[in-house]
Amino acid sequence: MEEGNKSGSNTVKQFGFIAGPVVFLSILFLVSPNLISPGANKVLAVAAWMIVWWISEAAPVPIAALLPLILFPFLGVMKMSEAAAPYANPIIFLFMGGFMLALGLEKHRLHERIALNLIKITGTSGNGIILGFLIATGFISMWISNTATAMMMLPIAVSVIKLLSTEKGNTPETTSIGERNFGIGVMLVIAYAANIGGVATIIGTPPNVVFVGLLDQFYHQKIHFGKWMLIGVPLSMLLLTLCYFVITRIIFPNHLKKIHGADTLIKKKLDELGIMRKEEKLVLMIFGLTSSLWIFQQALNLLIGKDIFNDTNIAMAGGSLMFIVPSSLKEFKFLLHWRDTEKLAWEF
Repeated sequence: MEEGNKSGSNTVKQFGFIAGPVVFLSILFLVSPNLISPGANKVLAVAAWMIVWWISEAAPVPIAALLPLILFPFLGVMKMSEAAAPYANPIIFLFMGGFMLALGLEKHRLHERIALNLIKITGTSGNGIILGFLIATGFISMWISNTATAMMMLPIAVSVIKLLSTEKGNTPETTSIGERNFGIGVMLVIAYAANIGGVATIIGTPPNVVFVGLLDQFYHQKIHFGKWMLIGVPLSMLLLTLCYFVITRIIFPNHLKKIHGADTLIKKKLDELGIMRKEEKLVLMIFGLTSSLWIFQQALNLLIGKDIFNDTNIAMAGGSLMFIVPSSLKEFKFLLHWRDTEKLAWEF
């Protein structure tokens, strides 16, 4: 009986999920733009979409409620700052969208797959492994929080360090200076790279977003995602390079030619992840699309002739897609569910 109720409930949700955008497009293109006032059909279309999703429970209630925030700027109804006014400061939604994207990466372990593949490329010498951890940590930290990145990389690093101790049969008393330096170096590059990588993008770390918001609020100077990266990425690369050479060449040189078993360990961890699943591919597509829009938003706005794209509505669109792109429409499963936001850093 419960199975039948669940099946019936999913049918209603599936119908509502498809009916929402269909009703939206129907009103948008079939109803006169001057029905009540110019552009009234756009507002009515968005409202109808929200109502269908609310009634059918096809999407989380909060995501349906955020549709005006995402669609009004794209439709030209009002600017992002005006659409966000009834909710909160637009910067809060830049935070929120970025964190939702990060949740998708973490839940489906895509960030771990990216990190392991980067480490695999750089070789199995002491400095090669350190370089792999540096690049992987720095890159992942560009998109998700510094703390989450460090916590993800730490167990992998500990496994590699333990591998070295096991291979040599070391105890704290018999560990050589090079081996000790290697362990310290790996831990330090993770700590430093997690912070340095956060410099590269606006959403890399919360202070960046706060700075951008305050600069706009008090000095009316807008820094778009692409502009930030023009400075942030080269600076981050320079600091990561300096970090690598200072740790491996000056402070903690290890001189380890090869760590036997490191490549096997990385391969084992990749094998545990298995082949790339459908969910990971969808998350990667959303992540790639969102990142591309952030980087090329100004060029796209010039091409269109309107300021449609900005950091905040792109972030919210990308974050919301995690909740409304189905991993299985038949089973009515999505990449993220609203309960996943319990892990969201609401306190920033």
